[in-house]
Amino acid sequence: MKKILYILLSTFTFISCDKYLDIEPVGQVIPKSVEEFRSFLTSAYSISKNHKVLTTYRGDELSLEEDGLGVEQYEDLFVWNDLNPSPLTTSFPYASVYNTIFYANHIINSESVIEGDLLEKQQLISEAYALRALQYFELINLYAKPYSKSTASTDAGVAITTVYDSEKEYPVSTVEEVYTLILSDLDKAEALMQTNKQAVGYNYRFSTLAVKAFKARVYLYQQEWQNSVDLINEALTIHSELQDLNTDVSIMPSEYNSVESILALENVAHFDMVTYATIATDLIEAYHPTEDLRLAVYFEKNTDGTYRSKKSADNKFKISYRTSELYLNLAEALAQLGQEDLAKETLVNFAQKRYTNAGWENFKIKVNALNSDDLLTEILEERRREFAIEGHRWNDLRRTTQPELIKTFDGVVYQLNKNDERYVIPFPTDAVINNPDL
Repeated sequence: MKKILYILLSTFTFISCDKYLDIEPVGQVIPKSVEEFRSFLTSAYSISKNHKVLTTYRGDELSLEEDGLGVEQYEDLFVWNDLNPSPLTTSFPYASVYNTIFYANHIINSESVIEGDLLEKQQLISEAYALRALQYFELINLYAKPYSKSTASTDAGVAITTVYDSEKEYPVSTVEEVYTLILSDLDKAEALMQTNKQAVGYNYRFSTLAVKAFKARVYLYQQEWQNSVDLINEALTIHSELQDLNTDVSIMPSEYNSVESILALENVAHFDMVTYATIATDLIEAYHPTEDLRLAVYFEKNTDGTYRSKKSADNKFKISYRTSELYLNLAEALAQLGQEDLAKETLVNFAQKRYTNAGWENFKIKVNALNSDDLLTEILEERRREFAIEGHRWNDLRRTTQPELIKTFDGVVYQLNKNDERYVIPFPTDAVINNPDL
């Protein structure tokens, strides 16, 4: 165990508030103090994962250029070819996620020996619980069926490890068991948390606000609508500000220093996506060309009439949770609870920050005339517009209607059927080799 720790600890890093995610080495040391364990946790935070990027290729937000440089890394993902992908295809992360879990586990299991200020120690342990929960939430939404109350106790999930043991086998736990762990970790995180809201520059770290936003998303995915509403309302008492695109387009709402930022941790775009992929026509057409302010803020029009995303691999676009999600999750949960008037009010008030004045008046008229089914559809469409190229879309497709998707690549038409089994991503080959129980 100590040998493994020594290897991992050689990657210790810390983050400077002066430059967001400015990573520098601090040497090799077995941690004892709360400050040393803080560096250990920062190493866990900094482990890069690209799953949000890769699910964007897999979803319906992009068109892939056949002659783009490096396109062979993504084309099989784009057309859902999981059976015989090219060896050049980029794999979804697995080992890196469990590496983060290893760091979090070590901090949690070292609680009794960490030396230093009690409140700093509780904050540290709290963040470790929340970070571990986030890893399992991402794993279960990549490699398992969406949560269903009727089948979660039997649906295969992912392997759970909370204590390192090189001799132990790690069979797959059920979806229910994984969600139970996630919520348990978030309860413990919330009980120990000392920071209501992180300052800009430290908002890659969890806070009470981030834990509540995370838990609200978990309940939304479980279709525990009232629990989600309750958590959202609690989060909004801490921070409720939205960026008004009518008055401020100097940055995007998804940037780490936006007034909307709650947790700025995960990568959602990279250079290849911005350079060699264009935005799907259906997504562009989802925005009203003159009334929706996000079209010009999120995208750049090419000379050939196609669009590219302005959200890039720059660290400033790291995003996990922001206040826009709280409002749109709230609208969805209220609609599902049959509280249509409140759902419409929430959606309309949110939209005022995203549409021109005339566009908002038209949107308000449209929303207020919707029946219950069409209201829910409109909320999901508003999520599509708001969270474009932020890693939400694939999970939203999976957890709602799992619709048929059709794409064309290199002159060939590909189809993902409604409720297709390929809405679940297979475990990477190397993961199955290393753990045959998968």
